[in-house]
Amino acid sequence: MFRIESRSFLKKFNEKNGWGIDWIEVPNDVEVFALALKENNEIQGLVGVKNDEGPKAAYLHWACTAPHNNKRVYGSQRYSGVGGHLFAIAVDKSVQWGYDGVIFGFALNKELLNHYIGVLGCAHIGALHPYHFILGPIAAKKLLETYTYEWN
Repeated sequence: MFRIESRSFLKKFNEKNGWGIDWIEVPNDVEVFALALKENNEIQGLVGVKNDEGPKAAYLHWACTAPHNNKRVYGSQRYSGVGGHLFAIAVDKSVQWGYDGVIFGFALNKELLNHYIGVLGCAHIGALHPYHFILGPIAAKKLLETYTYEWN
């Protein structure tokens, strides 16, 4: 896992080629991290996380598995658990920022929200958006125990 330091590197990760959004357009105050294979650095997913001091939580701006890992869209996946690892990266940043692993964000749709709730332990808030969710400190700790990775 590594932080993407150069925004120009993100040009090749866009909506047209299956990366959900045009990652080059992610705001500068959002840190982008790549989950990659240890042996060859092949990227398996990207996650954008922002330090949000107001609610004292990490804001999960966007998380997306690589197209070859997106079972919902492409029908198969090379590696499972990538999404959980991306959430764990956001949780790790939340811990580093002093927020006990608390993260929040907005799911793309109801199906994804229900997946976040059922598999990752998120709770539905629905305050700012119909698919607004939060992951509290207990579920965050469980995620970090389940989804491990190494920083490159």
